[in-house]
Amino acid sequence: MVRSHCPLCAHTIAWHDLFPVLSWFKLKGRCRYCSTKISLLYPAIELITLISFGLAYPLISPLYLLSYFLFFSALIITIRTDLEHMLIIRLCSLYLIPIGLLLSFLDLLPICFYNSLAGACVGFGILWGIRKAYWLARHQEGMGDGDQELLAAIGAFTGILGVWLTLLLASLSASLYGIALLIFFGESKNFKLPFGPFLALGAITYVLFSQHLIALLGLAAL
Repeated sequence: MVRSHCPLCAHTIAWHDLFPVLSWFKLKGRCRYCSTKISLLYPAIELITLISFGLAYPLISPLYLLSYFLFFSALIITIRTDLEHMLIIRLCSLYLIPIGLLLSFLDLLPICFYNSLAGACVGFGILWGIRKAYWLARHQEGMGDGDQELLAAIGAFTGILGVWLTLLLASLSASLYGIALLIFFGESKNFKLPFGPFLALGAITYVLFSQHLIALLGLAAL
């Protein structure tokens, strides 16, 4: 088993430097041995993981906990890979769809099988349509396959309503983030903003606070 090590100096990281979030601040964001900067992604992902799984216990029914722990794990991996490499691994998106369908069929998700299937289809179809429309208008790719496959997987675990609210939350947060970059850092219009992390965070937010979001938006009848 390979232990955690610095990617530059390859020095094995001591156990007391592996406390989530706290160790990053203790080391001031640098390797103890070669002073290489440690990416802010490390504490950010650790914090997202801590909050997501910490809130899951009191907010999610024990019957669905295992299913959503699997779902959250895939989403958190997606956040990391898309931010760092602009890549969404299909193991955490496309291959997650049949698992969501199976879990819904076994009543291990709070949606029925048909809602899960419809959610996967609608999730894929929405972003596929947006991607094609952008291509016809601009003759260039504005979105990769990974985003539509990820939203399809999200639909398999959350149903049609989950797809719509996830997309709403992701679009709003991505827009605010993009505007902030333009205002504070003057990023150019060609700056590439990965959408996967916003979809993943939107899905986690929906699962944890779906009842509050539905009540807030007046969607209880749906």
